[in-house]
Amino acid sequence: MDDINSQIKRWKQQYKEIFKVQSDEDTAYFKRPTLSVMDQYNSIKEGDVYRALEYLFNECVLEQKDYEDEFLLSAGKSIIQQSVVDKGNGINNETGSDEIKKSAALVRHYFHIDPYELPIDEFYKLLSEALWLQEHKNKQLELALANVLVRTFANSPV
Repeated sequence: MDDINSQIKRWKQQYKEIFKVQSDEDTAYFKRPTLSVMDQYNSIKEGDVYRALEYLFNECVLEQKDYEDEFLLSAGKSIIQQSVVDKGNGINNETGSDEIKKSAALVRHYFHIDPYELPIDEFYKLLSEALWLQEHKNKQLELALANVLVRTFANSPV
């Protein structure tokens, strides 16, 4: 038992957050998927959901050993339940479309890092900070424009 506890500790140092999925026969530990893994999962899922779940399982599992197919699929679904899934290749400009890709662009812009390599929880933490920065920037711009308009039209004769 000490062996697995020390291994879990090492995994947590390396991946920050891990989680355990357990059935009657199998137990496995997983790291959170990165955005690029989720993007690849979505691509595979369009053609074969089972192969996509297998891919996700294999990308996130921390112990490479033989697992029952039923456990593999069930664990893959557990990973999905804790993650956000994105579809498509380009960014659709319509409101409500491609929100993950738009969010990734915002994180990349403000923090100069590749959001597709971040664990999903770290991505959402940085996204909330980026959204605050964007709103703050917009308010500052609004105040500056109002100031310019007041100075321009306040001195004009009526």
